[in-house]
Amino acid sequence: MIKLEKFNNQEFEKYLDFMIPNYAKEISSNYTLSLDKAIEESEMMMKGIFSNGLSTEGQFLYNIWDTDEKTKIGILWYSVNTEIDRAYLYHIYIEEAYRKKGYGTRVLEELQIIVKELGMNSLALSVFGSNDAAVNLYKKLGYTTSSISMHKII
Repeated sequence: MIKLEKFNNQEFEKYLDFMIPNYAKEISSNYTLSLDKAIEESEMMMKGIFSNGLSTEGQFLYNIWDTDEKTKIGILWYSVNTEIDRAYLYHIYIEEAYRKKGYGTRVLEELQIIVKELGMNSLALSVFGSNDAAVNLYKKLGYTTSSISMHKII
C-alpha cells in the first residue's frame, strides 16, 4: 500500500537541489541547450512556480511511501488550477530499486482520486519524447496525446 506524506521545508530544499540539475539535464539533452543555460532555465522555472516556497497556493509536493515496507520510494509533485478545473502532474519519481513494480501506476491512480475529490475534471502532464517508460505508463492508464512539441537540430 502507498501513502503520500507532505514535504517539510528541509525536504523541499533538498528536492530543489535534486530537481534543478536533473531537469536541466533533460532540457539540455532534449533541446540541445548548453547545461549552463539549462540550469538557468530550470532555476527560473522552479523559483517561478514555487514563488512562496512550499506555501505556494496550488502546488503539492509529497514523499511516496510503501507502508508495508515502511520505505520512502519516491516523490510526487502536482498542481491544481481551480479556474479551469485541471490538475497538472509535474513530476513523479520512483526510486530505481522500486521501478517496474507497479508503484507508478498506483500513485497515478491515487492522484486521480485526489484531484477528482478537489473538483478537478482533468489531469494533464508533459513527458519528454525520449522517456519511453513514462509514455507507455501514461498510455496504459488512458492518457491521450493533446499536443506534440518537436524540434530539429540544424
